[in-house]
Amino acid sequence: MKNLSKSLKWFIVFLVVIVVGSLAASLVQNSFFSVKVDKISFETERGELSGYLYTPRGVDADNPAPTVVLTHGYLNNAEMQEIGAIELSRRGYVVLAFDMYDHGDSVWETPAAFNFFVYAVKDAVDYMYEQDYVLKDADGNGMIGVSGHSMGGFSSSYAVVFDEAAAPALGYRKIAAALPVGSDYRYVYEGAWDIYGTRSAGHISAHYDQFFFDSEFDDDLGITTYPTDTVIYKDFTKDLVGLKFLGRDDEGSATAGTWYNKDGGQRVIFTPDETHPQTTWSIESGKNTVEFFETAFEYQLDLHGLDDLEAYGIKTGSTAQVWWLKEAFTLIALIGLVGMIFPLFSMVSKLPIFNKMYREEAVGEETVELEFENKKNNYMKYFVIAIVALIAAYYLPHFMNRSVDDLATVANAMYYVIGGVAFFTLMMWVGALLKDDNESAISRAKSVTLGAITIAFVALAYRWLLTNTDIITEVTYWSAPSINTIVYWAMASAGLILIVTLSTTPIFTVGKNAENTYGLKTTFVQLLASLFTAIVLAFGLFLVIALVEWIFLTDFRFYTYAIKIFNSHQFVAALRYIPLFFIYYFAAGISIYVNTGKMKNLKGDVLAAFLLAGPVVLFLIYQYFILYNTGVAAFPTFSLSAILSVGLVPTLVIAAIIMRRFSIKTNNIWTGVFFTTIFFTIITLANTVVYLLTIG
Repeated sequence: MKNLSKSLKWFIVFLVVIVVGSLAASLVQNSFFSVKVDKISFETERGELSGYLYTPRGVDADNPAPTVVLTHGYLNNAEMQEIGAIELSRRGYVVLAFDMYDHGDSVWETPAAFNFFVYAVKDAVDYMYEQDYVLKDADGNGMIGVSGHSMGGFSSSYAVVFDEAAAPALGYRKIAAALPVGSDYRYVYEGAWDIYGTRSAGHISAHYDQFFFDSEFDDDLGITTYPTDTVIYKDFTKDLVGLKFLGRDDEGSATAGTWYNKDGGQRVIFTPDETHPQTTWSIESGKNTVEFFETAFEYQLDLHGLDDLEAYGIKTGSTAQVWWLKEAFTLIALIGLVGMIFPLFSMVSKLPIFNKMYREEAVGEETVELEFENKKNNYMKYFVIAIVALIAAYYLPHFMNRSVDDLATVANAMYYVIGGVAFFTLMMWVGALLKDDNESAISRAKSVTLGAITIAFVALAYRWLLTNTDIITEVTYWSAPSINTIVYWAMASAGLILIVTLSTTPIFTVGKNAENTYGLKTTFVQLLASLFTAIVLAFGLFLVIALVEWIFLTDFRFYTYAIKIFNSHQFVAALRYIPLFFIYYFAAGISIYVNTGKMKNLKGDVLAAFLLAGPVVLFLIYQYFILYNTGVAAFPTFSLSAILSVGLVPTLVIAAIIMRRFSIKTNNIWTGVFFTTIFFTIITLANTVVYLLTIG
């Protein structure tokens, strides 16, 4: 190691961290080789489903076992079901955790937007039922449990509907137990709470779920209605639908965690103090999942004359959990991957061609000291940044909801911005022309005029964006609906960033760097070298990500945030979004360069992270502080987009630090902007629903 460069040493260190973290995560995932984990895919009548099959050692055709089919929600992949997959498989159940159609590596051959969930669990159950290691009774009734989060919960309910409809002709039922998580019946049908019959059925229905578990019956319409203010405290055991599900609507009351008998089967509702996404990642929900399937299968095995769980090697009586260890190790691997970016950049940038991205200062280049600059202005800078962060936090839900009325104030304010810079420019010219020795004043007035024209152009473009909120909605081209929400927010935020940065830079910029105020100064060769470097750097990281997934069957993740490899249709979709996200990262790169370029590393990194992630964090704190303290969120109709906002925080923090560090090295923003745009757009598309719709 002594003869290796510093960058190579750090690269090796981070590579070791990745390997160790991924290996440890893999060992937790396969319960230290007591469970065989395979990445599988299988054909269905609608396309192809992919996922992870967890088979406990000793389970085979001669020793079949109860089986659980798990799936995720609207914006996730099979990996989000690791609690159930790890905890149930290590106890002896066979588990299939799969990607729904239009997610991950699953492909729907006849797709339609927002319908991917209807048949997903049914098709997975049909596949598992045909496997000889899946337990069935003498009549063919399958000992299969289903569970899914959010839309995966709807899909689980639909699977029971289809199973029940097919039972009279088949003479048996494939599904014995169902545990929808974070879903009620609005996406199934009125009365679907009565579909379960003799099966064991439960719900994990969080008190702070942002979407569901609050309904009323409309006497005039004769249907159950659901409120629009969904980000509120709720209790499904007191809700009309929940009581009907439990068979307790006549009594009018029920207790969470208590099992009730209905139609010859079992019913239970768990109500953790959690939000919608938390139920995929919590000790309490993990405990509820283990308890449910243990109780449910004991009941179903007895009902079908199949002995008890212990007879099939299932460990019972404990809800102790180890899945969080995998999360800890994938987090370590994630830190290693992010850390690897910087030494990898240093090594690549020293190679021929790549080193052309560096901008060298011209010897003897004249600099300009601006009259406004002094240390006291640091306080003004931080004050302005704080005010802008608060404004951006307030408008975050408005940007994501795309309400023209809500954005009208900001849109109309652009006229005042244009008028203000025009007036300031006029005053500069009047002052310059009135001076006797006005050569330098006229030169400054020309610079101010150029800046004013730039600000006016940005303000007009920004106003157009805010008054045309219906752009980026065509899902046959912009095929990831959740990304459409994020990318509009990103462009709207970019406009705000540029307006503020361009308007305030003359006060805040560092004089000795005034000739490259925004970090834009470059040559065509440097620009191409920056782009080439960003592409190669992203390719190198994705190669590491792919190898880890192939070797260890793990990704780089913590909670809902994950970096995983992409497939071909996700990559094609990403290419369409990259130009749009470039607008945001370009504006962000300028702001970071202007405001943090001359700061010490840690202080500068923190401020850079705050510039991007600060507004999102402030909004989330406000939204959920109000919810937890009053029972009603600050923006009670802002549900899905608020969840999307959580995932933005780590991306924005990491991207900010990358852009700052790269710009310090290269003395321009381009490599950092190109890299963050490419890398984070692709990983975002790899972790959400991407429709495969025909472009007409």
